[in-house]
Amino acid sequence: MRNAGLSFASTKYDLASVSVYTYLTVTSGPQVGASFSLKADIETRLGRGVDCTIVLTDPLCSRVHALVVFENDTWWVRDAGSRNGSFVNAQKIDEAQLVEGVKIRVGSTEFVFHQGESLPSDAVGHDMSVTQTIVRDTPIRSRDTGELVLSALRDSERAHDFLVLYQLSIKLLGCADPDEVVRTSLGLLYERCGASVVGFLWVSDEGKLKPKMVIPEEDTGTIILSESLTELVCRKGHAVWIDNQTASGNDESLSHFADAICVPLIHEKVTVGAIHLYLEYGRFKQAEYEIAISLANILVVALVRARQQAILTADHQRLVDKSAGGDEMIGESEPMQTLKGKIGRIAHATGCVLIRGERGAGKELVARAVHKQSPRADRPMLTVNCAAIPRDLMESQLFGHRKGAFTGADNDHVGWFEQADAGTLFLDEVGEMTLEGQAKLLRILEGHPFLPVGGTKEICTDVRVIAATNRDLREFVGEGKFREDLYYRLSVFELYIPPLRERGPDIERLVDHFFDHFRVQHGRQSLTLSPPAREKILSYQWPGNVRQLRNVIDSAVVMADGDSIEPDDLGLRDAGKGGLESLRLEYWEKKLITEALSRTSNSVPEAAKLLGIGRATMYRKIDEYKIER
Repeated sequence: MRNAGLSFASTKYDLASVSVYTYLTVTSGPQVGASFSLKADIETRLGRGVDCTIVLTDPLCSRVHALVVFENDTWWVRDAGSRNGSFVNAQKIDEAQLVEGVKIRVGSTEFVFHQGESLPSDAVGHDMSVTQTIVRDTPIRSRDTGELVLSALRDSERAHDFLVLYQLSIKLLGCADPDEVVRTSLGLLYERCGASVVGFLWVSDEGKLKPKMVIPEEDTGTIILSESLTELVCRKGHAVWIDNQTASGNDESLSHFADAICVPLIHEKVTVGAIHLYLEYGRFKQAEYEIAISLANILVVALVRARQQAILTADHQRLVDKSAGGDEMIGESEPMQTLKGKIGRIAHATGCVLIRGERGAGKELVARAVHKQSPRADRPMLTVNCAAIPRDLMESQLFGHRKGAFTGADNDHVGWFEQADAGTLFLDEVGEMTLEGQAKLLRILEGHPFLPVGGTKEICTDVRVIAATNRDLREFVGEGKFREDLYYRLSVFELYIPPLRERGPDIERLVDHFFDHFRVQHGRQSLTLSPPAREKILSYQWPGNVRQLRNVIDSAVVMADGDSIEPDDLGLRDAGKGGLESLRLEYWEKKLITEALSRTSNSVPEAAKLLGIGRATMYRKIDEYKIER
């Protein structure tokens, strides 16, 4: 049921020197519990017609079904020639006197007539300071624009409104700024409805609707909603259309406007705000009321999405600021320039990529650089550390499982490959995969669908795989720990990250970068790095590579007692003590091969004899470690 022409100035007249309020309360129908005050000097019409005082969306009602009037100090109800009749206390009547407790039935809606010294707290119309008339009162269903769509199908002139809302929806999809979402929507409403003022109001902590954005801006102070309307719009979630043409001239609330529309913005049954439209003169049309409701439902979806995006962006930026490294590959040394050049070429290819390098060298950073320069950059890149997944759950995590597939599988689980569909999947420590998981991975890379654990329906995905390892996969292949065919499939393109100790001047660049970042993060901008401490850092071999350097600088900034970082603050206890430079086999292999070539004037066969290996192995190692002769 929707009510129209209902005065907000409750009927109040003197009866034996007592103020009496008169109202109808709905006991059966769409708005059970709602109360509507009656005015003694205005005839109240009930029916389906839009010009009725109380509009009933009921097919059993006539256009004007019944009248409630006050004559000779008595309230009366009269049937207005309705098709199905009007009833008082279950008896069909042409006219009947109304007294306390009388029941009136019009169509399928039943009212009870009341008179008393006060109105119920939820009665529409108990604000005595302003005289307003509700032309429409519509419960809002979130995300429902069906009424406008049906109107557009029935009326070709309304089809333009439907097109305008469609274009607005497309435009709002591209808006990530909540204020821009509101501004765009209000601008369209302002032009389409010819309103004097339109505004967006938010719900304050006290439950009041307060202006947040108004067009024109200079009218911000004119938007004040009465408490009764705040209750109706905010807490009950109703759109209202208010006619003030019979206003008493009081400047409070909305009374100096001729017409006003207020529509709540409802998300998950919670009112997050409202939109208002006002006219100085004249009346809004039914079509403008309906487009305001439809626009509000579109606006609230776009606004909530934009706010969530703003929160995610802020959280992401906070994580980036905290991480120090971000996604930037810092380094201008020759090995890094070569690596960056290869990344740029490989990124635009379509095959798998295998990244090799020591722990802490930045394999995930290289993987992200490949992804960001690839055609898939606008899609997600997911990272999986295969070494961190229990071997028994490897297949389940990567390829998913169905409920009941194994003990503990209480629900379906979408695997990493399905989650990364159309994007990139980075498999770190790929050498730790089980042989069963390797077999499934190979089938996926060959373009075949796969079955989740316990599943019966095959799944196809389009995923670019970037794998990384700090182990020698060829040794794993020889030992039967890694499939040879999978190794060749993964290493279509191979990237080798040089250890930090081989990057020369990049070490100092990284020191300055991390030092500046952590000074700001920990609030020690005045802290300096002493020359002895810098010398100790630059002379260290960094077996833990960039990760170790980052952690050492972070710790030193926090632990330094004075205004500068000294060597003892660094925690590099083995620096300069003549110990082993590294325990990495790759490091010593490269160093021994270089030394053997130097002693044999770059003769590969002679160097191989010195090292006790075959010539083929020698040539392969020279290519692997990029050793110049």
